[in-house]
Amino acid sequence: MRVGVEFKDKDIHTIIQILNSNVGKEIRIDDLLVQALMKNICSSDLVFLVLQRLEEGNYIKGKRGSLLVNEEIEREEAEKISRIVLNKLSRSKKLFVTPLEVGKFFQCPRRLFLEKVVLSRQYKERKGKTWDGEAIHLAVNIFIKNLAKMQIEQLMEEAARRAVEKFKERVTIRKGEIIDFLERFYELIKKEGFSYIFTEKTFESIKVGLVGTPDIVGIKASEIIPIDIKLGELSKKGVKEEHLLQSVGESILVEEFFRKKVSFSYLIYFGSKSLVKIKLTNELRRKFLNYKRGIERMCKLGRIPGKGKLPNLERRVCLGCHVRPSCENIEMLRRIR
Repeated sequence: MRVGVEFKDKDIHTIIQILNSNVGKEIRIDDLLVQALMKNICSSDLVFLVLQRLEEGNYIKGKRGSLLVNEEIEREEAEKISRIVLNKLSRSKKLFVTPLEVGKFFQCPRRLFLEKVVLSRQYKERKGKTWDGEAIHLAVNIFIKNLAKMQIEQLMEEAARRAVEKFKERVTIRKGEIIDFLERFYELIKKEGFSYIFTEKTFESIKVGLVGTPDIVGIKASEIIPIDIKLGELSKKGVKEEHLLQSVGESILVEEFFRKKVSFSYLIYFGSKSLVKIKLTNELRRKFLNYKRGIERMCKLGRIPGKGKLPNLERRVCLGCHVRPSCENIEMLRRIR
């Protein structure tokens, strides 16, 4: 959670470098955005602000779904555009939140307030689920980034070994469990036939006031699919609301970046070996944005909010809450009053 836009001068120069490498050529907008993402440009809003300035100077000519780079953009012009764009963005006072924070707000507004506004000290477990999740995500990250560099079986072994080794004093899962997960994950991405697959890439929407890092984003000719990995098991009652909200928020981020509708997303549950396909509807998008506005109202009020109202809050949220001691102190003071 933060207020205002955070971009650097080098981001704009990176966009211009991509364009300068295509002088005299027509480049598809989709390809430009993929190249920008590869170089860690997290917002297409920034890309289009730069393109707008360049088109005004006749450096590029926009067409439907593509653009023509007329001439090389000189360093002096790049510096000028960078100053103008960054000055415009610096005036923004919008609150930026993450899809994960929206999910946490649904569970318990007070926990989010203590974690992100008050910055209460967080007490994380020394060993267990938190670190198991870290290990799984690290293994997937290593696996995806090295798909073209190693034999698949060798890569699975290496990714699992490195993940367990890094968190060896903290994890409870075994290397074999991670390898088994990677085997099933590899079958999924083969079946989907992605042209590109990104992991741990941050996306940011200036328009929506949203920033986040989906676990995986798979791209193919006809669609873009965000994929989120959860450590636990799929409940018999279905997908938990906080998981659904996070998935919807990440889909909105991907939609905003690529300027294309995301039809569905995947949730993968490590514990139950389950895959859930979520259809993205306008109703789900509205629900997510309503909770996001709830966070904005909470921050504007500046008061400590009440605890969540889930019927099983103590078991579902409080037991694993990293700011529980601070929350208990608040409850104690309220009883004294």
